[in-house]
Amino acid sequence: MAENFKATFSSFQLGRLTLKNRIVMAPLTRQSAEDDGTPTDEMAAYYARRARGGVGLIISEGTYENDELGCKAYLSQPGCANDKHVAGWKKTVDAVHELGVPIILQLMHGGRVSDPRCLFEGEQPVTASDGQSPGWVLYTDSDDEKHDRGLSGDWPKVTFPPARAATEAEIERIAEGVAEGAVRAMEAGFDGVEIHGANGYLYYQFIDAKQNKRTDQYGGSPENNVRAVKLACQKVRDAIGPDKIIILRLSQDGVDDFTGAWEGGVEYARAIGEALADAPIDALHWASFDWTDNRDPNSDTPMPQVLKEASGLPMITNGGISEGKHAEHAITAGAADLCAVGRPLFAHPDWPYIVRAGEPYRWTTFDRKYVVKPSYDYGCGYPLDLKVPDWDPDFSKRRAK
Repeated sequence: MAENFKATFSSFQLGRLTLKNRIVMAPLTRQSAEDDGTPTDEMAAYYARRARGGVGLIISEGTYENDELGCKAYLSQPGCANDKHVAGWKKTVDAVHELGVPIILQLMHGGRVSDPRCLFEGEQPVTASDGQSPGWVLYTDSDDEKHDRGLSGDWPKVTFPPARAATEAEIERIAEGVAEGAVRAMEAGFDGVEIHGANGYLYYQFIDAKQNKRTDQYGGSPENNVRAVKLACQKVRDAIGPDKIIILRLSQDGVDDFTGAWEGGVEYARAIGEALADAPIDALHWASFDWTDNRDPNSDTPMPQVLKEASGLPMITNGGISEGKHAEHAITAGAADLCAVGRPLFAHPDWPYIVRAGEPYRWTTFDRKYVVKPSYDYGCGYPLDLKVPDWDPDFSKRRAK
């Protein structure tokens, strides 16, 4: 029964938003926008279905805020970089708001893990320090993904090119670009933005001491490692004002390092939390596969709990939350104020209602097919135009300027 999960289904005040429960739809990469980054009616129907399913807050998939300095990370990734993108996103925002759910736009810069086919001719990706990711673009090693998207022809493993250290002027410009994207997000009607500092992307590349070897003000200590993302947070706050939500997402692993761990473990996390205590943001968001696993052999304190206590900020906790009891435990244990649910919502958009009913439920095993073809709210977009993306298998090619 619902009383079994009283904390999970209690309201929460996030900034000036009153959330009806503690369940957040996590940002989930789908690569389903138009080739030019414009959000589609299919996306509106997808997000509306999760809003109808009972979540308290939605955080969108990672969205590129402008088309500069290698910001765009994926083919068919949505953007918020121009008026056409804004108009496309407004359909999604309106559909979600009509169902009484607030929605946040996640803004991200790919850095050294941007798909090379998203780069312009002659452009080199920027990162914290000179280097090259040893990983490859997600899902380019899966024939099932190729089949589900209706693609034909070659399906290569796409690796990343060498990246160069961003100059201080470029770091400033990237932060300005995030703020400009945030302003456009407000034009689309979003309730706030999440700045992506996790999962291997650009600001993660600054925060992770293994990658950031800078000796200027943007590297060399926990305080310096978060300086670039704090700059972006401040510029966003100055641009959108005090009433809109700003969230910062953090992790210690990424798309090219799924078992990654912060050097210094819990002590480093504590220093990061303390350095973010004065950031002009409303919450932190911890991303992981299992929030209870801190990957620190010297401590068993969960990372989101450490960051929450050190920063004094509300914490959204993600990772290993697939049932109601998992969310309730994270909240009551002091490791979460809100719980971000990801994969279960692909196949089970009514996850909050199912959990609240308290009845035993046989969950469907996650499969990537639910990412490409999830459940929809057909009142928002029908018939749906499921697009076959125009993805060039030749990853040596670059976009023309």
